Amino acid sequence: MSYSYPRKDHEKIDNKDTSIHVSSSYSDNKLLLSTNTSDSSSQEKQIANQHIIGSCFWSTFIFLINFISSILVINLSKWIYVKHHFPNLTLTTINFFISFFLLLLCLQAKLFTYVRLPILNMIPVSICFGGFIAFSNLSLQYNTVGTYQLIKLQVTPTVMLISWLFFKAHYTIPIVLSFIPVLVGTLISTCYDLQFNMFGLFCALISISFTAIYQILVEHYQKVYNCDALQLLFYQAPLSGLLLLFVVPFFEPISSLKKFMNYDTIMLILLCGIIAFFVNISIFWVIGNLSAVAYNMIGHSKTLLIILVGSTLFHESFNQQQIFGLSFTMFGVFIYSYFKYIRKITK
Repeated sequence: MSYSYPRKDHEKIDNKDTSIHVSSSYSDNKLLLSTNTSDSSSQEKQIANQHIIGSCFWSTFIFLINFISSILVINLSKWIYVKHHFPNLTLTTINFFISFFLLLLCLQAKLFTYVRLPILNMIPVSICFGGFIAFSNLSLQYNTVGTYQLIKLQVTPTVMLISWLFFKAHYTIPIVLSFIPVLVGTLISTCYDLQFNMFGLFCALISISFTAIYQILVEHYQKVYNCDALQLLFYQAPLSGLLLLFVVPFFEPISSLKKFMNYDTIMLILLCGIIAFFVNISIFWVIGNLSAVAYNMIGHSKTLLIILVGSTLFHESFNQQQIFGLSFTMFGVFIYSYFKYIRKITK
């Protein structure tokens, strides 16, 4: 009995030492775990930062491709028409088949997946696609670059009008009113164009109609067939080219092409087709990966730069009335972008 209490005290001391040892071991494990966790989290942050940097670099690269190729393809096409007098519809047809060939290469590289779509149902959208490209090029051939670009801005209000008439779409009053300066400015600039061409204006108006219907059909087809724009373009490009092949001989005899069979012209035509392809590819990527605001700002800045480059390259002078019309049109475009996208985001 005399040793019972010291024994208990000894047991308490042993238990205390054991608990201290366990606690110390637990703390060490916890510290090691937290160190490992912090190391892994820092590695994850580094990987995330690398992905962000890579994504920013890739976005900037695609943005530059879209920006530069859009400016190049318009001015290069105009150069081929004006300086080499190459037939318009023939160039459009060649561009369609070049795009299809490059799409085949993209399909082999697995940049997009093949989707089986009904061929007959693709004919209406292919007609509109071919129509808007062909008449846009005719508008570019007979109009100045400035007039061509400003008239193209009427596509959006035309789409809105068709959607309102046939699909019961509704738009806010500020968005509708923003197109008044767009329309008025374009009319002023076109009427005071020193190189005004009635046939060019007619082609531009037909192009607007085809483009508006084409955009509505593309949106409808993508929803119905659950496909993206590239998968749809894979069918549109060859079908539009084949449809134009039946039309071209009536307006541009094949026999007249012999005089264009020289190295410079052929290289320019191939280059034009390749650049046009990059315009389409980059547009689809920009729409899919950047915000609507960014895409619209790219479009507006391209419009101004294309007009500036075109007027300088082809010596298309601007008078005061045209400068006012251009400024008034761009004012309306920026007002539309504000109410359509920026204000919606801030809300």
